[in-house]
Order: sequence, then C-alpha cells, then structure tokens
Amino acid sequence: MVFEGKKWVLRPQDAAKAAELAEALDTTPLVGQILLNRGLGNRDDALQFLNSHLGDLTDPFLINDMDRAVERIISALQNDEKILIYGDYDVDGVTATSLLLLFLRDLGFSAYYYIPNRVHEGYGINVESIRRFHREGISLIITVDCGISSVKEIALAKSLGLGVVVTDHHEPPAELPDADALINSLLKNCSFPYKFLSGVGMAFYLLAGLRKGLRENGFFEGRPEPALLDYLDLVAVGTIADIVPLTGLNRILVRAGLEQINLKPRLGIKTLLSVCGIPSGQVDSTAVAYRLAPKINAAGRLSDASAGVRLLTTESAPDAERLAGYLDIENVERQRIEARIFNAAVDKIMSMGLDDEHRSIVLYSPDWHPGVVGIVASRLMEKYYRPTVLLCMEDGICKGSARGIPGFHLYQGLTSCKDLLMEFGGHKYAAGIKMAQDKIDLFRERFEEVVKNTVPDEGFIPVMTLDTVAGVADMNLQEVGKFQSLSPFGAGNPEPVVLFSDVRIVNPRIVGGNHLSFMVSQNGSSIEAIAFRQAHEIDNLGEGMDLAAVPEVQTWRGTEKVKLRVKEMRRHTGPVTSDG
Repeated sequence: MVFEGKKWVLRPQDAAKAAELAEALDTTPLVGQILLNRGLGNRDDALQFLNSHLGDLTDPFLINDMDRAVERIISALQNDEKILIYGDYDVDGVTATSLLLLFLRDLGFSAYYYIPNRVHEGYGINVESIRRFHREGISLIITVDCGISSVKEIALAKSLGLGVVVTDHHEPPAELPDADALINSLLKNCSFPYKFLSGVGMAFYLLAGLRKGLRENGFFEGRPEPALLDYLDLVAVGTIADIVPLTGLNRILVRAGLEQINLKPRLGIKTLLSVCGIPSGQVDSTAVAYRLAPKINAAGRLSDASAGVRLLTTESAPDAERLAGYLDIENVERQRIEARIFNAAVDKIMSMGLDDEHRSIVLYSPDWHPGVVGIVASRLMEKYYRPTVLLCMEDGICKGSARGIPGFHLYQGLTSCKDLLMEFGGHKYAAGIKMAQDKIDLFRERFEEVVKNTVPDEGFIPVMTLDTVAGVADMNLQEVGKFQSLSPFGAGNPEPVVLFSDVRIVNPRIVGGNHLSFMVSQNGSSIEAIAFRQAHEIDNLGEGMDLAAVPEVQTWRGTEKVKLRVKEMRRHTGPVTSDG
C-alpha cells in the first residue's frame, strides 16, 4: 500500500479580478488572488476577514444553557462551594483547565482540577473519580473538552448531589447527559452561529458569560474586573493544537492570543518558548503547532498531564523552569516511542499484504503505548492516505485513536459501526474508540465497507492545492510581507502555497540529516530555499523543476530576507491546471 506523491491542482486564476481586489484593499495582486481563492472576492468580506477583531466576538449568551451555567457557577461562588475543573489530557484540555483555574483565581476564588490518566483511566469522566470527588466534598464539577457523552457518569454525580456544568466541543450523541448546563455549540437548536470552537474556545465563552453575569450582579463594584485579553494566549495555544478551523471566531481569538504571547507572554509559556528555542516576538501558529504544543502534550501522552497545567498557571520562575525541562524530556521520550510504533505499524501493513485496493487501515498490538497511537495514526494516514485506526490491547480490550481524510466523516463512519464498539467519540477527522478484542476482525471488515461506500476512488488521491503562480523575481520583502495579513495559518486557512514553474535548483546540500538546502534560480533571479525531510531527492534535482513552496520572511540577527519552504518538487512537464 503506497501512494506516489500528490496530485497538483492550481486554483482558478483571474488576474484582472485579483488586481482589482488588491487595489481596493491596498495589497498586492498575489494576495488578491489568494483571497479570491478563499471565497473572499467581495471587498467587504475580505476586509472583515483581514481586519476582524475582538469587538466582533459573538454574544456568549447565544449558546444554549449559558444562562443556566452562569447562574449555577455564581451560586457556587456565593455559597463558597468546592468547585472542580475536570479536563482532558491533550493541549486543548490542559489550556482550558488552566484558563478557568486562572480566571477563578483572578476573581479571588480557588478551585480544584482533575485530569484523568490517559493510560489507566482513558478519556472523559469516569465513575471512580466521581465517587472520590463526592467523598472529598466537591459540590460542582465544570468539565472542559469532555463530558458531552458522559451520560451514566453525570447521572451518578447528580444522584450524589453534585452539580455538573459541561463545556465540550465534540459531536453530541443521541442521548445527552442530564447536567445542570450543556455548553456546546453543536447541540441541536443552538443559535450560536459559529460551530468550530475548540474545547478551550468553549471554556473561554463560558468565562466571558460568567464575567458578564458577575458584572450584572454587581460583583465588580469596588474590585478590578479581569480583562479577557489576558487569557487569550491559552486560547490560542489550545485552539491551534486541536486543529480546528482558523476561521471566523477562531481566527479572531488566535490572532489576538498570538499577539499576547509575542508582547506579554505569561511565565510558563515564556519559559517553554525558551526551552523550544523560539525567539521572543516570533511566535506564530506554526511555532505553536510544531514546537510548543507537542511539549505540553507529551506529559499527558506518557504520564501526568497536570504538569502542563502547573506550568501554565505557575507564578514561580524556578517551578516554571523545572516543569518546562520535564516536558522537554517527556517529549524526547514520546518521539522515541512514536518512531518505534510507526515502524512496527508499517511492518504490519507490509506483512498483512494490504494493497491499494484497501481503503482503510485498522491495526492493533499489545505492545503499543496508548498515549502515542493517535500521533502514529495521523502519520500513517498521511503516508497511505487512508482512514486509519490504531489500537493498543490489554486484558481483551482494545482502545486507541482513529484519523480520517477529507471526504470521509470519521465520526459518522464510526457511528455505522457502533454496535461493534464499547465506546467512541470525536469529530470529522479524529476520534477515540474502545472495543473488545474479539470484535476487531468484524470491525475491520465493516469499517472498510463503510469507507469504500462513502469515498469515491479519486478521494484516495491526496491533493497539493496551489494558490497562485509566481516567479522568483516576484519574491521580495514587500510582496511576501503582505502574505502575513492572511495569518494565522492552520486548518481552514492554510498557508499560501505558490507554484514556481520551470526553475533551476542550484547547489543542493543535505542539512540536519534529512533536509535539503539549495538556491532556486529563474531568469537571472535567485532565492534561498529549504525542503524538510526531502534529502532523498538530492540526486533528482537540477534544471526544469516545478516547486510547490511557501514564501516566508525570516529574520536573522536583525536582518530580514525572503526564503522558500518547499513542500514538494517534481520535474516540469507542462502547465499545472485546475484539474491537475
């Protein structure tokens, strides 16, 4: 099973409209073309995208049950109840937990928190923890990034007299828990217009609603009112890490949060940035996604996610340095385990004889770490471009992670197999599942059938979408600098990929063991380029090459220059068209 590179597709180009839009927006034709490609050809729509700000955030009370949630929490604060934040062990859950803890602390209240152990407890609320909270005198649980599927667990909590407010962004099941309030914009009949918030985004909206409710109750008379801006760094990190679309409200929150990180990072984030080697003031969504977030995630994958919460909420510099160092060490170990599992999974695929006719991958092993199978599932999905399920096994029970491809709604696909599953939950591209070992073969057959019946043959060919075409001579600081007006980049708003056609690659050399550095030359102009993880292509380079690349402005010792980050290379065989 293998796919031979991606199908290159150039988005439709309209130079006249791009130039007209660029003039109206005081930008460049290349940026104008990219905006056209993203459905923003109308001047007002484009301005809204480019200039949206915190003042454009939607009223939190449009979310169903927000009034009930705020009322219940205010009652708990007024009556000095013991409040516990129940989080999740990924970056989204860790940042959401930290967010509410810090907000309550800034109000002058203390709260407890709990994040289950991924290996021993798994995702979501569990019965044993509910009973323990009851014994310890907890009277209100606020969930973040979990809870929407915890019907029996919340029923137990209510029977013991505990209040429960759920904030979650995952797909709601048919049967909902009987909580005091359910904060989830995906619930039916919810009038909140934006449906793509992360878990920390939902928690932020609860925070916004709670602040408004406290203000109306006169709580802030004679005392300072916390500024929501102070918490947006956490929202940005969690939202980027959870790979939700960076459009609409998420774009507003993340852009403001990144600005906060670059101007005034909180102690824990500042310390972790130093460990990552990310220069001050140069944090973007890529740095968060690929350097900062994996370290926060590492402890939750291998051991105790609370280390991330402690780092993000500490006011002690020595503690911050110790915790950041610990997360760095955990991340190195995570990488080692990930490489071992990935290689073992590839060996399994080869030994099982899975060929190109197979439309899905379902693998399991008792030797795989449950905290790392999700990352490996993502890597296998990218390598083979098939919906992928990876499971670890213990005592006859298999649990793990699933990852989907565009064109296949993973959660709906798993719903078609729900009679074979003990538990499952997630969304379009990612899910967690649990099943009995003796159901795996049936599940593999059923899942394969569902995928085949859902996705057409062309849906298994990955696409490299090219936003526009440019020449090497076009790549100057002014032009490429304008690209940043489109950021932050991520899911739903990918970084612009530019086609450089029929260029010459000069002086290629291997750097960092597996990367290529070279010069790109065309019609007398040259530009420096880097191609990550493409050292194997060094003997295939030279004259007549097409590059799919991301132009970037890089700063080194105070000097800015334009550089290309090459995503793919191939021999020039003619024009790239809108149908590939």
